[in-house]
Amino acid sequence: MTIGTGGGTRGTSPRVLVVTHDLDPTADYVLRELNLRQVPFWRTDLADFPQQMSLTVALAPGGQWQGSMSGILRGIDLSELRAVWWRKPTAFRWPGTMTAPEQRFASSQAKRSVIGTLGSLPSVLWVNRPERNSDCTKPAQLTAATEAGLAVPATLITNDPQAVRPFAEACGGRIITKVLGGIVHTEDGKRGQLYTSRVPPERWDDPRIALTAHLFQQEITPKAYEIRVTCVAGELFAARIDAPDGPGQLDWRTDSANLRYTGIDLPLTVRAAILNMLYRLGLVYAAIDLIVDAAGTPWLIDVNAGGQWAFIDCTRTAITQALADLLEKAARHD
Repeated sequence: MTIGTGGGTRGTSPRVLVVTHDLDPTADYVLRELNLRQVPFWRTDLADFPQQMSLTVALAPGGQWQGSMSGILRGIDLSELRAVWWRKPTAFRWPGTMTAPEQRFASSQAKRSVIGTLGSLPSVLWVNRPERNSDCTKPAQLTAATEAGLAVPATLITNDPQAVRPFAEACGGRIITKVLGGIVHTEDGKRGQLYTSRVPPERWDDPRIALTAHLFQQEITPKAYEIRVTCVAGELFAARIDAPDGPGQLDWRTDSANLRYTGIDLPLTVRAAILNMLYRLGLVYAAIDLIVDAAGTPWLIDVNAGGQWAFIDCTRTAITQALADLLEKAARHD
């Protein structure tokens, strides 16, 4: 079920803007809760602009932008906006009659107007600001994690094939590679995913490494289990992930049907370090992945500024409530 354009008291101007794609069941959990609480919101997507969404704003004498964004059924008065939940929007969509250069120019104009206007509004809660999501790159998150006191695997980013072998040998010959961005890719019209993979010695000198930057890391082994930590405005919700023998031991996402999730309490030192890291990254919301080795040490593996959480039963309700609480508090604030 997809929650549509809004909820709350009929005729009330929405104070919460939710920007995500049409089929986002994770967002639906929170939007159903906002509906129950009668918190007005408007759900839209960047792809709706400009064919199904309009923007009209003017600069007021005091320097603030005044006006509205509106869709086919609903819209928002920007003066009433109190929170933006920036979930998983898709790209602006343009008519097929526009040439490729026209579409690139139009996308640039739309990004700077729609996102720029929203970003300039004062006293608006963002979960998260788009630029903070974009800045949460693998190099940035690993630096923030190290500075915050979290254990981080030895990491090499390179396009030099000759750099990999000495790195691998320093790691005891056990290294993995993973993408620096999202794992989803499309080739020949087919959608696929690029998971973590081991790099055997015969691939350490692969000349194709020179084609672009690659990330290599020391494999954390032996692995005891993994932890998915979801943060909502300083609240941490942790779930232990146990995978059976097989591909899920290297990357649990490859064997999601056979995983076991259990709620877990994090040590205070780890909680403090995670919150410190997220403060450095400027994130209100994030999903964090940790690997715990046989000695009990948690290693920071990934920070996903828009990570999913609804697939884990034991923390789903608590995270739903926390996000709804956060958005409702902002919506009620004057």
